[in-house]
Amino acid sequence: MTTKSPAGLELPRILPGNPAWIQNAAYLAEVLGLTATAAHVRPHEYPLPALTLETAGEAIGEIAAELTTVARDTAPPVVLYTLPAWVLRALREVLAALHAAAGDGAESSLRSTLRLLGEDLDYPSVRTPAEMAADLEPVVGVLALDSPAVRAAAADLALDRWQAGTETALTEVFAQWVHLGVQL
Repeated sequence: MTTKSPAGLELPRILPGNPAWIQNAAYLAEVLGLTATAAHVRPHEYPLPALTLETAGEAIGEIAAELTTVARDTAPPVVLYTLPAWVLRALREVLAALHAAAGDGAESSLRSTLRLLGEDLDYPSVRTPAEMAADLEPVVGVLALDSPAVRAAAADLALDRWQAGTETALTEVFAQWVHLGVQL
């Protein structure tokens, strides 16, 4: 899987090969893209810059598209992915903004835009800002996961080697995913 990355820190990540973990959030690529358009027009009314919304939406869309093009029966159990640090930061900021927009009594342009998009676009069901945040949480959790097991497994996969510790590292990564609520 390739990413567009300007100069900066790149984070090696291990992603589940089964696209089920991101499919529930794939619609957010469109939602965040449309929200970014609104933020371009009225930047002073949105808590995040349009570029942050665009970056997060594009990252979700890219990962979801690339994982869903692999046939389920031939999908590897894991995928090595290089994530630019600034993309992870954008995803975390968007998640925080979604949680804020879902808060009681929080009336903002972001909340209004998210409600409108969640109700009017053709998704499997109506999505509220709180549900959007809940859909994004496991994605950010998987992408933010940075443990010794992730780093060891990523190094072994990048070098195309299988050592005695590789299986142990992957087993630990699987356990971390399960803890995050990710379906394997």
